[in-house]
Amino acid sequence: MTTNPKPLTMNPSYLAMVRGTRELHQLLAQGKDDSPEADAVRDRTDGPWQVLSEVERNRVRNLSEDLYSLTEPSRPQRPMNSQAQAKLLEAFEARERGEWDRALDLLRRWQAYIEPSLVSYLRGSIWLEAGDPDTAAIFYRHALELDPTNGNYHAMALYCLNLSDPLAALQEATEILKDPEKSSAGVVARAADITLMSARLKSGTEADQTFHQLEPILANTIARMEKGDPNEFDRTTYVTLLSLSGFGYEFLGNTQAALALYSAALQIDPTNDALYVARGMLLYGTSGRAITDLEIAMQYGTPLVWPYVMLAHHHLLAGRFEESRKLSEQAIRVGGSAAVMSEVWEWMAIAQTHLGFPADVIRASFDNAIRLDPSNERAKRNVAAFESATRPISWQTRSIGAVRISALAERRYAMAAA
Repeated sequence: MTTNPKPLTMNPSYLAMVRGTRELHQLLAQGKDDSPEADAVRDRTDGPWQVLSEVERNRVRNLSEDLYSLTEPSRPQRPMNSQAQAKLLEAFEARERGEWDRALDLLRRWQAYIEPSLVSYLRGSIWLEAGDPDTAAIFYRHALELDPTNGNYHAMALYCLNLSDPLAALQEATEILKDPEKSSAGVVARAADITLMSARLKSGTEADQTFHQLEPILANTIARMEKGDPNEFDRTTYVTLLSLSGFGYEFLGNTQAALALYSAALQIDPTNDALYVARGMLLYGTSGRAITDLEIAMQYGTPLVWPYVMLAHHHLLAGRFEESRKLSEQAIRVGGSAAVMSEVWEWMAIAQTHLGFPADVIRASFDNAIRLDPSNERAKRNVAAFESATRPISWQTRSIGAVRISALAERRYAMAAA
């Protein structure tokens, strides 16, 4: 059975050392290795170094060596041979298993046989997957410096920059989108994604204006890909561009255009759980297709909470209380905003009442709903109805349309804040 690789565990002292190592590398690149600034960094990292484990110390030493190699004079690349090819394959396999130190060590020992930009790109990929985008960004940027025409290197460098410095990433994205024809489709997709996400927390008018500006850029880039060499067609980038266009139309209120783009993207990538979630949320309450989409997203193991939330509501309204209870439990495990989780706990309490759960269990569910969102007046009215002697209870529940609208608004905020 395969497991998802786990990121590195990073305690504050280790993070301080890694940050200091990166700062020293930057000063070295600027010719300031012996400067007062470099001495200050060394002084600041003395304490953290003392409490590191030996594994962490070796990792920091190796990172320092790898960063130093970026400023060394270039050496002639040795011809790739079968042994070096096998070791490169071992590095890939170690990375897939989450053996981050081993993967980096193999690249370090055999880098003389690998094209330098690829070495930096692979190091960036390993550090990113290990949970350190700030370090990954340095290696991705170096790969791009060595091969500035490689769109994948540029897209990943921009992605990591957005994780570490969103404002700088937005500024770079803005420059890219001024003349998108100069960049690969993947870079344009990444720049558009950063720009659109940054706009979603702005006022409705500003966000709409941003998408109106992006709309022709996305459409032209999609057309450019469709006219390009089929042998070089990047399915992932194409799906991303369709999805971004769909998201933009969704938030402009053009549901039909958004649905068409989501469906087109699913034709290319039929196992994309996020697209099933997006389409299912838009269709909720208007088409039975919504339930199917949300259920498919769950089958694909989506990490998004919305299918569990909306299906819990769907089954509650349909009187399938055990299904609603189970889905509410799943939604709570996945987690979401306090407002969403408050509502889910409220539905849980209603389902538990119909299923004959003990009164103290039901009260605890209502208590959780009100504790998470004290402004949830409906939950307060429902718990009052539960405590009354009147039977059957006249529950207050939100309509399908109201749940769809609030869920889409929550998703918009969550995506922009991610």
